[in-house]
Formats: sequence, structure tokens, C-alpha cells
Amino acid sequence: MSSFMRYFSKQNLSVALLGFSSGLPILMTLSTLTYWLSTLNIEKGTIGLASLLGLPYLLKFLWAPLLDIFHLPILGKLGRRKGWIIFFQIFIALIFLGLAWVDPLESPYLLGFMIFLLAFASASQDIVVDAYRIDYLDKENQAYGASGYLFMYRIAMLFMGAGVLMLSDRYSWSFIFQIIAILMGIIVVLTLMIPEPKTKETVITHSENESASEALLRVLNRFIEGFVHFFQRERALWFLLLVVCYKLPDAVSGVMVTNFYYESGFTGTQIGLVTKVYGLIATLVGAFLAGAIINQLGLYKSLIISAILIGVTNLGYLLIIAYPGSTSMLTVAISAENFISGFSSALFIMFLGLLCDRNASATQYALLSALAAFGLRILGGASGFMVEGLGWTDFFIMTAVLFIPSLILIIMLRPQIQRLKAPE
Repeated sequence: MSSFMRYFSKQNLSVALLGFSSGLPILMTLSTLTYWLSTLNIEKGTIGLASLLGLPYLLKFLWAPLLDIFHLPILGKLGRRKGWIIFFQIFIALIFLGLAWVDPLESPYLLGFMIFLLAFASASQDIVVDAYRIDYLDKENQAYGASGYLFMYRIAMLFMGAGVLMLSDRYSWSFIFQIIAILMGIIVVLTLMIPEPKTKETVITHSENESASEALLRVLNRFIEGFVHFFQRERALWFLLLVVCYKLPDAVSGVMVTNFYYESGFTGTQIGLVTKVYGLIATLVGAFLAGAIINQLGLYKSLIISAILIGVTNLGYLLIIAYPGSTSMLTVAISAENFISGFSSALFIMFLGLLCDRNASATQYALLSALAAFGLRILGGASGFMVEGLGWTDFFIMTAVLFIPSLILIIMLRPQIQRLKAPE
């Protein structure tokens, strides 16, 4: 019981709140956005290209050091971390409020610009929240804090996925976006109540004896150091390529699956309940069992099995094609896909952590997580054209075999992977 109550400590509740805040915007640049556009009968190629608006998630490592070391004027008085977090939360709330008054058919370029701004604000919030979590949690609360963060992150995604899709069957998108903006406003108020982490890091400023260019040069040096440390690792470039390729099957297919469900005859409520609510349960089960499975098999074997299953489970969508409109077939496909997704995601987070140098973890993790999003944001952008050219059946078969590059890389890197160890 005492272990369970640690989830409700001040530290862990603070981090859990920020997990919800981080998880709220991301689907508005992915499946929720594609569903909204699908209901407006927008072409698949255009829908696929919309995923490119999430490029800030891919490039966030470029400005991560700035958010890590600079104070924000005015709001910075609340603390370096809190100031930036609240700034981006307010930014996100205002964007959702603006989306409530945008007509995608009449103002497609304005919509694209606002979604891009949302992705930038969301990616930036993630950078600062990750730093807050690292700074604030002590050793005893690292596991509990990470668990609470992930749980609330998924709850926020559940709301933005299943919740918003089901609400869209009854209410206008304008009303839904206003509700989300109000919810973000409430989160801002709650964030004001959490403490600022106490750190010994030096904040970079410039004095009368140091020019702005000299201060920026110091920032650049710190930025470069993180990359230099990583590339000193044996076969570093091959590891980077593995990070890019590991979840390619899901990255390419994931952008279009909501559109696929819609064209297969499922309602927003059915998609929400099965793919989001039930799918979340399957994902959490996979993530929960990942620890025991990895402990039994070891990191290398777990990566091999995971890489293969990430591809193979995409073939489950062929059941939906064979039985269109069948909720049972949808459930079977989602069971396999989301269970493996939960397992592989937990494994991947562990893998990325082992690749990071403790002295440069913030910059390196931002780089690795950005590279991991490469397939989703770049190759995913072409997925709509792939569907138009191949059709749904050949598209899912093609995505299923995309596990082969990562499998080859894992086998090539076997000695290095087996030597990876968590820091003492």
C-alpha cells in the first residue's frame, strides 16, 4: 500500500499533470487531424501531406538547448522550467481557440499554418517537460514519476482520440476546440501550483563584458558537445539509422489508418471505442508486460522479436478489408497492433535511454526522439499518395515488410547492443 501511495506524492502528481499537458495536443497533428479532414472529403494525398505539419517534433533538438538554459522574460520569474511550460501551455490554448473559428475548406493555408504552430508549441513544451521531470524527480521517484507521466499522457491522448471523435458525432468541431482551449486554461492554473525544480545548472546570460554573440557562441558550444559525445560511440551512425527505421511500419501506416477505418464504414463512435479506448487498454497491457519479457529475453532478442512483429501486425488490417464494417475484425486487428505497439514502445524508450550519455542526456534524447519521428513525419507524409497508387491491400502489405531494414541493423549491431548497460 505504501508503494501505491507514492504515486500520489507531490513530485509524482506534478509530473503526471505535465504528462496530461504534453499528451493533449499531439493527436491534433496526427490521427484526429486526418479524421477531421476525412469528414470534409479532402483528398487522401492532401491528408497524408498534413502529417508534414508536425515537422517541429522532428526538429526540436535544434532549439532544445535554448529552452534548457535561457530564462523567459516575465514568466521566467516563476522559474526557468515553469516559465517556459506555462508560456507554451498558453500558446497551445490560444491556438485551439483560433482553430474554433477556422474553416478548413475556405482557409486551408491558415489551417495548415495554425497546425504547424501547434506542433511547434507542443514539441517545445515536450522539451521543457522532459527537463522538468529529469530535474525534479529524485532517485526514489523516477520509476513512479515516469509511470504517472506516461499514464496521464495516454489519458490525454485517449481524450483527444476517442473522446474528440465521439464528440464529433454530436457536436461541431468549433465547439470541441473551444472545450479543449478551456481545458488547457485549467491546466495552466494547475501548473502555477507545482514547484520549480532546484538545479545547479548555470543559466546563460550576457553581461556588459560579454556580447550577445559571445553568449550565443557558448550556447552553440553546449549544443555541439552533446552530439560529439554521442558520435564517440562505436558505430554511432548505424545506431542512428536503427532509431529511424525501428518503427517504420507503424510510422507509414499510422498516418492513414483513421482514414482507412472511416472508408471501411465505421462511425466516429466505433473508431473511438475500439481503436482508442480498447486500443489503449491493449497498449497498456503490452507496455506492462514488456519489463518481464525484456528481463527474460534480454535486450537483443527483444529487439529482434519486436522489429518483426511491428511489421507482421500490419497484416491484421487485411482482415478489415476482407470483412468491411466488422467490429469483430477491427477488434482483432487492434488487439495485435496495439499490444505490440505498447511492448515495442516501452522497449524503445529503454533502448533510447541506454544510448544516451548521462552528461548530455537532454540534448542526445532530443536528437534521438526527433530521429525516431522521421518516418512518421517524412515518410508518413507520402502515405496518402501510396494508398492512392497501391490501394489499401497492397499498401498494408508494403508497410508490413518495412521491418526488414531494422531487423538487418539489429543483427549487424548485435555486439554493441549486448554491451549496452544502464548507468549505475
